[in-house]
Amino acid sequence: MIRIAPDTLEKNLIELFRNYGAFEQEAQEVSSHLVMSNLLGHDSHGVLRAPWYIEKIQKGEIVPGASIAVELETPSSAVVNGHWGFGQPIARFAMELAMKKALTQVVACVTVRNCNHIGRLGAYTSLAVAQGMVGMGMANLHGTSHVVAPFGGIDRRLPTNPISIAFPRDGQGEFLLDMSTSMVAEGTLKMKLHQKESLPEGWIIDSEGNSALDPKQFYHDPRGAILPLGGISAHKGFALSLAIDALSGALSGAQCSNAQATRHGNACWFLALRIEAFTPLTQFRKKVDSLCRHVKSSRLAKGISEILVPGEPEQRHAEKSRQEGIYVDDLTWGQLCQKADLVELDFRNKIESLK
Repeated sequence: MIRIAPDTLEKNLIELFRNYGAFEQEAQEVSSHLVMSNLLGHDSHGVLRAPWYIEKIQKGEIVPGASIAVELETPSSAVVNGHWGFGQPIARFAMELAMKKALTQVVACVTVRNCNHIGRLGAYTSLAVAQGMVGMGMANLHGTSHVVAPFGGIDRRLPTNPISIAFPRDGQGEFLLDMSTSMVAEGTLKMKLHQKESLPEGWIIDSEGNSALDPKQFYHDPRGAILPLGGISAHKGFALSLAIDALSGALSGAQCSNAQATRHGNACWFLALRIEAFTPLTQFRKKVDSLCRHVKSSRLAKGISEILVPGEPEQRHAEKSRQEGIYVDDLTWGQLCQKADLVELDFRNKIESLK
């Protein structure tokens, strides 16, 4: 495990992406997004993804500098075609378009197709908060990446299909829900694999449907599957995942999960809602904050020091990471250095581990 200062890591990731053909602006945006994901504690969507993005560039699956087109537009809706560019700029464009439309239309919805991996979904719904809006987002995997078993089944049929909802609260920044509809994000399993750690009971099953604790049983043949969110009530996570798959895949003109899809990416659904069309923003913020303080006033369960509402764990983690640095596992670090060596960048000597 190596510990790196966030600004140093971001600066060198930008240079690495540029050397693989990324344009300056998209290299900056993607690198910033990955590092921020680590800062917020979402390591599964952080620097871990950089070597994979580079491989997708090499294969022609990510198209640097791809144009972003708006199609099928109305005053309150649009479909965005990303033409298989980097996912982060495409998703930001779509969310900002929804926000712009919501200024005059109150509520606006924008869907996205032909888009690569967008990373942390909450990064886009959070954009609405600064404008006094509610931001919502959903994504499937453009019909591919079947890693989750359906409720009652044992075969891989669905992606982890995330959902995010963000809105302002008084004095505490934002309420930010950002979660997969599976028991765990696939990237978290990859981190556990890299770190050679066992899994908690109830995250995955093996190829025969038995509970499994070794991440190798997910990645190595015969492969197991992630379970849908909910434990004994997993029918709820399964149903939510299906709804997200349909709204992201079908409404965007991309694909819902199916056995024939081969192009990995994200199909997305974004919504922006202008709060002041319904109630004064100050009142909304105060009522949300009152709600949060109400639930946090509960007596604590054994072993719990504080009740945290969505958005607070990320804030706490970011404060700590800015002081201590970002931890990168040895396998990911080795992959980054290998990619850097191929384009004659001296990653190892340019990035010094924090002591």
